Amino acid sequence: MSDVSDTNEVKTRSFTIRLTPEDQAALAELCDLYGLDRPGSLRRAVRQVLAWKKKLGKSGYFVPAGESEPPEFLIRLERRDAHE
Repeated sequence: MSDVSDTNEVKTRSFTIRLTPEDQAALAELCDLYGLDRPGSLRRAVRQVLAWKKKLGKSGYFVPAGESEPPEFLIRLERRDAHE
C-alpha cells in the first residue's frame, strides 16, 4: 500500500496520542536533541529506529544508541574458547 498518488503527491495522515508526563519530558528532550518540533522529532525517531533495526540485523555492526546521526564502524568478532 502506497501513500503516493499518481500525481506524486504524498498523502499525509494525522493522529493523536496521549502522553504521560514522563513521555512529554522524553519528547521535549528528543526535540532538543534533533532541533525539530514535536511532529518532526517523532517522524525522525520512527525512521531512525527502523533504520537501526535493519542495521542491528547485520553481523558485526555497532551503532551507538541515542545519536541523532550515529557513526558506523565495523567490529570484527571472533569466537574463542573460554580457555584461550
